[in-house]
Amino acid sequence: MKVLVTGAHGFLGSHVSEALLANGDAVRALVTPWGSDANLAHLLDNERLEVTRADLTDEASVRGVCEGVDAVVHAAARVADWGPWDAFYRTNVVGTRALLHEAAGAGCSRFVFVSSVAVHRYSGFRDADPRTQPRDNVRNAYAYSKILAEDLVLGEKRLEGVVVRPGLWPFGERDATFGRVANAVLTGTLPLVRRGTTVINTAYAPNFAHGVVLALHAPAAARHVYVLADNGMPSWRELFDAVAQAVGGDSPRLRLPGRPTRALATGVEATWSTLFPRTEPPVTSYRAGLMLNDVHFSLRHAVEELGYAPRYTWREGIARSVAALGVAPSGGKRQRTGLPGHKR
Repeated sequence: MKVLVTGAHGFLGSHVSEALLANGDAVRALVTPWGSDANLAHLLDNERLEVTRADLTDEASVRGVCEGVDAVVHAAARVADWGPWDAFYRTNVVGTRALLHEAAGAGCSRFVFVSSVAVHRYSGFRDADPRTQPRDNVRNAYAYSKILAEDLVLGEKRLEGVVVRPGLWPFGERDATFGRVANAVLTGTLPLVRRGTTVINTAYAPNFAHGVVLALHAPAAARHVYVLADNGMPSWRELFDAVAQAVGGDSPRLRLPGRPTRALATGVEATWSTLFPRTEPPVTSYRAGLMLNDVHFSLRHAVEELGYAPRYTWREGIARSVAALGVAPSGGKRQRTGLPGHKR
């Protein structure tokens, strides 16, 4: 099968491309005209990889990108917890609609859309069913744009649409966010809200990418929604303790109260948006609320319908991700050589 992967130069997109090639599929990697293909550098010698450039917000640029491919994995998106609605709508909704039109016109069979668990308000739930949990996070621009895009994908009758959502914390090699988290743990600047006791799904990128390959090929996946994540129900404290152990740092000691912290962040975000509307605020309500409540989904649909089984535990994923940063043991301590922002 030949597969168009949008956002192939991004963190998750590069892992999906890698997994498809390992599965024997051919990949047309769509990269933005201004994007770097550095995340694909280790794949560029593969004869089944083709790199093309297009801007999903420009219909003329997208025209023809699906010609000669059998299916699409749409991983490209504007991802942020802050920003103007028009920017999210143009990329995540209008761009998805244009790509769906191209895919259907080219005769593609399946369209796998990489969405987000942010479509749900993080109201507190464990082992939730992603198909019945309300998609009620309509106040967040990014989340609402994903809700609208999911509706477009599942409503396109000419294609077999599939929606996949990584767990709340996707991480892995080539993930800049993980590097910043590891550095914050190492320097003792990463705080825990509510003592870090709430639980989540993690999504180690190779596990997620393996699930995407299954969703692309499994007949039963058509027009269904899946959360693809790691096994287990770790708390934030367990996760950051594991990161601390891997980098040779101490467990997080900073503590923040839950709801007062979010209320303060909401006020800061509103004031900042009024005074500096074009500049991202230093803290957002979304970030402050991440640890407030349990956000954990069942993997049952993926296991039963796709045969999904994560290949790595979340602890193995953290160890491998830290190793990729260039952090190695040295005389019982860790040698901090690759963490972004660490002052050597």
